[in-house]
Amino acid sequence: MNHIVAFFSLALFVGMTTSPVLAQNYVFPKLGGGQVAAEMIHIDIYYDKESNRLLANLDDSYGLPQLRPLDPGAAFEPTSSYAVLNGKAYNAQYGWNAGGFFEIPPGAAIWIELIDGSPDLETYEGWGRLGTHTPIFGTAGSSRKWKWSGVMVHNTYAVRNPLTDLYFAEYHIYFGDADTGSQAGFEQYADATVRLEWAASPVNAPFAFKLGASGPAEGAALLLLNASDVTADSGLALNLGAAETRRYERRVTILSVPATAGNGGPAPQHAGLGACVQFELVSLRGPRGSSIALTTTNGAASVARISAGEQEKAVRIRVTAHEGSQGADPYGRLDGCSIVADTPGLYYLEFRLVDTSTNGTGGLPVHAPSHPYRVCFQAGLAIGAIQIRSGHAVARFGGAQGRMFYLERTGAFGDDIRWETVAGPTAGADRLLELEDPETIGLNAFYRLRVVP
Repeated sequence: MNHIVAFFSLALFVGMTTSPVLAQNYVFPKLGGGQVAAEMIHIDIYYDKESNRLLANLDDSYGLPQLRPLDPGAAFEPTSSYAVLNGKAYNAQYGWNAGGFFEIPPGAAIWIELIDGSPDLETYEGWGRLGTHTPIFGTAGSSRKWKWSGVMVHNTYAVRNPLTDLYFAEYHIYFGDADTGSQAGFEQYADATVRLEWAASPVNAPFAFKLGASGPAEGAALLLLNASDVTADSGLALNLGAAETRRYERRVTILSVPATAGNGGPAPQHAGLGACVQFELVSLRGPRGSSIALTTTNGAASVARISAGEQEKAVRIRVTAHEGSQGADPYGRLDGCSIVADTPGLYYLEFRLVDTSTNGTGGLPVHAPSHPYRVCFQAGLAIGAIQIRSGHAVARFGGAQGRMFYLERTGAFGDDIRWETVAGPTAGADRLLELEDPETIGLNAFYRLRVVP
């Protein structure tokens, strides 16, 4: 167990190296979610005429299927139907199967309805390279009812960034109107229910900033293409793990997406030819006296640095491979970068994207700068802020994935100090978390976090 008393403290260093252009390793989906081979698990559906009821028998002899992500560096072909699984842990072992021959009542069909399940679990019709991967069972706004054809079907289940170790879905299986799914008129046939469960593995895809533009035309603004996933507004608090020499570190990638086939493009929303895209540090909010630097992963000198409290620093790191050549692809990839902090705490880094080329009209840049973006980092175990809400202390911090967090309180320091757990546990997931003391705060109250794996 680790214990740290609540305090405010922030500092960062970031590193990067330039790598050659690498071809994307496109793969096909596997039945077991990244596993080369996995056992099919059947849900055998059968109508027992004597008891006048549907039965659903689940074969659980193979154990619990596992939602698993692709291996690092692998992805699904973007134009394929199964590209919806990119960046997600997935599995397709469960299969709806006819458990024998039986007659369906005239005018009816077998319907399967999702009645309960993990809110982040997605479901797609079919699997493999020939599957339709159409959203079903409430995914992407689809109906929670699904008409089963009676032919064995392995649906694909997926979740982006699993936050728990176990996911589930419960289904109602019944005879309903073949067109509407209504059970009216078929109530005399008893129905069935079945519960499916999955274990989950974290999606350990490298954290990346993907840079592009609102359009390739001159004057269009540069964009952080995955802003909805990585900025502070998304709730992300990227955790920096403890490293040697009292530092906290996380690997990242900064990518300016390609515009030409030679670099694996054209990617959607790429910058225009001739643009030179740079990552510009603007300001840092963090502990007093702390700083952030961009350094290479082999320990070389910093290429950029910004201190907490600085505003409009405008330190830039070139991402585009070329230095501003006319008509050149804006593509560039900085792999193996590290965000490194020397003090535990919560950090907010503001940056924007700028084009430093002179290939636009009148020698100006091709693209206008992006608006500022903010990203949040949590270094080590520390409370980033204590707020008082309606007389209650609320601790805010970034919780690392794979750990459980507790908030503890004591009234004074001394030889016989005693800490009382007042909130938790709550699971971390590289997200901003809050734990609230349910009691009204007293004159003397000290707080700390406790974490366990």
